[in-house]
Amino acid sequence: MPKKILSLFLALVAAISLCACGGSSEDILILPIESDPICLDPQVADSKEAKLMIANCFEGLVRLDKDYKIIPGVAESWEISKDGLTYTFKLRKDTHWKLLNSFEDVLPEGYKDTYRTQVIAADFVYGISRALDPATQAGDAEKLFSIKNASAVNSGKQPTSALGISAQDDSTLVITLERADPDFLRILTLPVAMPCHEEFFKATHAKYCLDLKYTFCNGPFYLSRWAEDNTLSMYKNDEYKGNVKVNPDELYFYVNTEEASVVKKIRQRTYDCAFLSEAAKNELSDNDKLSNYSTENMIYGLCFNCSDSVLSDEDMRRALAMVTKTSELTANFDNAFTKGIVPDCVRYGENSYREAAGNVSGIAYNEQQALTLWKKGLKKLDITTAEVVITCAEENAPLMQQTIQNWQRVFSTSILAKVEIKTAEQISTMIYNTSYQVLYHKITTDSSTVTDTLKKFTSDSSSNIFGFADKNYDKTVNSIITTYSGAAKLNGCVNAEKYILDKAVFLPMLGGSSYAVVNKGVDGLYFAPAFESVCMISGGHS
Repeated sequence: MPKKILSLFLALVAAISLCACGGSSEDILILPIESDPICLDPQVADSKEAKLMIANCFEGLVRLDKDYKIIPGVAESWEISKDGLTYTFKLRKDTHWKLLNSFEDVLPEGYKDTYRTQVIAADFVYGISRALDPATQAGDAEKLFSIKNASAVNSGKQPTSALGISAQDDSTLVITLERADPDFLRILTLPVAMPCHEEFFKATHAKYCLDLKYTFCNGPFYLSRWAEDNTLSMYKNDEYKGNVKVNPDELYFYVNTEEASVVKKIRQRTYDCAFLSEAAKNELSDNDKLSNYSTENMIYGLCFNCSDSVLSDEDMRRALAMVTKTSELTANFDNAFTKGIVPDCVRYGENSYREAAGNVSGIAYNEQQALTLWKKGLKKLDITTAEVVITCAEENAPLMQQTIQNWQRVFSTSILAKVEIKTAEQISTMIYNTSYQVLYHKITTDSSTVTDTLKKFTSDSSSNIFGFADKNYDKTVNSIITTYSGAAKLNGCVNAEKYILDKAVFLPMLGGSSYAVVNKGVDGLYFAPAFESVCMISGGHS
């Protein structure tokens, strides 16, 4: 950013901060974001920043409240058939898209007087059809696969007209599912299920939501500024008629990639809210008078490289997992995690996935069986001694030293085990190249949907850091997404977790959290379960 523009922006932020602290009747909330979103198209948005924006300037059929319960959005009511396959939504008749002056370059002359602004059932038909159209390449399309024919449409086997979604009239939307899905209403709160005004979309000529003048909002706020100086802002949408009152008059977002700067501006009360790492959060003290929030979206544990020359042998991996005393190793930690591979933040319908699924146990501790497997693995590999290296950050070295001590005690001279300390940058490189043997690291989810975590272990996943490729596992996850319903879907998720644990791909040990802070005097903000966004509709300064 040029220095002159930066100076002007900082002056503007200071002025806005004074307003937010009582110098004006307007209530303005200011947040830092890590990057400028490239696109705000709900059907294709994939960055955390884009989803944050969409959560505040678009509204779906339903929304989540602060307790993650489903409440009305554009739909004022809905009915679900006894078999759980037919959802009939009654839409409010007073919800509107926000027309902007900037649309004069996109829409025909006189559009303010003639353009249809009411949000109607057809907008949801078009939005969801767009998401499932293979030409759209929506990354989250599979979340809608419980809709009748959705998977077939997304694979190009059927046209979008075959989807189980229809507008009976402007205020009545019917969605027919292929299989009952207790998570379906929550899925409808996600960006991929937002409405899309077909006429406006086509008028943008493939530039939909790529710029202010191509973004048509129907949420509690509308985009008012999207500039090249890394600033975005939203104004309260006076035409929003949802069940929840809109408090803030304006939202202000500033791209800030330096966490030290974010901490400083939180202390100065320039920012009202910010997402922070644990280290940055710990820099702030009680004297800063902040409200702290966290979500348990991480699991730390042993990642076994299944493509390694030694650990590609399942018996070798299982033997090591079988003599890792996780309960003893984590006994002095208050965040021990041995519940499975899906963290606590993940939801299943209106409930916690972990509560619905229960704890999933992995390989039980058994020295004799481990020794048998180890010898069997050595024989298959035609070696008498195996070298195993655990890579970790310096602060985790003591825990890993305890781990290998037990390995060495059980396997004696048939194992040469050591701990290798690397920097965060070096570990990132090793993950990228899958060039480690055993790595003490975390798996993190920024999604509250269970299949997004399970997919981290599929063969074609870009998040698969384990060198793990297993057709049976891939088939299970695909069935969860495309086939299973009701109890079978939940059981499929549990079985997928257990499969990863039993194959000794990942051995969970400790839980971890992401953090957010809210400044003194700011109330009413609530965060999505995995901190994928923050809802600001009820936020404001007290």
